Amino acid sequence: MRGVYLEQLTWAEAEPVLRGDPLVVIPVGAATKEHGPHLPLGTDRLMADYLARRLCERAEVIVLPTLTYGYFPHFSPFPGSTHLEADTFGRTATEIVLSMHRHGPRRFFFLNTGVSTYPVLEIVARDLDRIHRLLVGVSNIGQLGGHRASGLLEQTRGSHADESETSMMMIIAPEVVRRDRLVAEMPERPASRGVFVPPTYHREPGPGHSTTGVYGDATLASEEKGKVIVEAIVEDLVAGAERLRAAPMPPTRAAIPWQS
Repeated sequence: MRGVYLEQLTWAEAEPVLRGDPLVVIPVGAATKEHGPHLPLGTDRLMADYLARRLCERAEVIVLPTLTYGYFPHFSPFPGSTHLEADTFGRTATEIVLSMHRHGPRRFFFLNTGVSTYPVLEIVARDLDRIHRLLVGVSNIGQLGGHRASGLLEQTRGSHADESETSMMMIIAPEVVRRDRLVAEMPERPASRGVFVPPTYHREPGPGHSTTGVYGDATLASEEKGKVIVEAIVEDLVAGAERLRAAPMPPTRAAIPWQS
């Protein structure tokens, strides 16, 4: 293994590692978020832990414990699902980075497995650059591996607990997949339903919510598809980590006038 898990080191062992300009990986994956009738609430955490381990095997990184709570407003109606408001989640992520920065690291990588968490973490990364001159990357789970997985999926559309995610879990943790409960549900959504829709943003009430928690067709999932998708994602994560490790740090500059 090329990388290390911070939690496995003593403070004396951690000190020189943290002083060596490392890339610190912060996995982000919900431990309690609905994933349909066939995947457990902890699916995102299992995925984040797995991908972090694969990255740690390939890249010289320091892996922090997975951040298991986040901004998941859409899933909060389902029993067992937890949610932090955007400002709470963003501040938590920021303070984790700053607490590590005090010990030396200046490069950070949020290994993010959520969709709704991405825009919040992107703002966190921009502010950490602007205010603290730190280099912070954020993975976009919706785009990772897309170049190799293109044309692989059969569902007409999907985004959650669907053909793609279920296929991945058949590789990552096959024992947790309830194969007798796979369903397909693709709620109709108005064109404006999304995260940011140009040229304006708004969310329309009404249809578009899944009754099962599935957005897509989980019945089309397979181990063969999962292996291709997972390996493509790992390759993208390794490439992203290497770019962050080699990238120049943001230049220092005079204090921003409005920042005390």
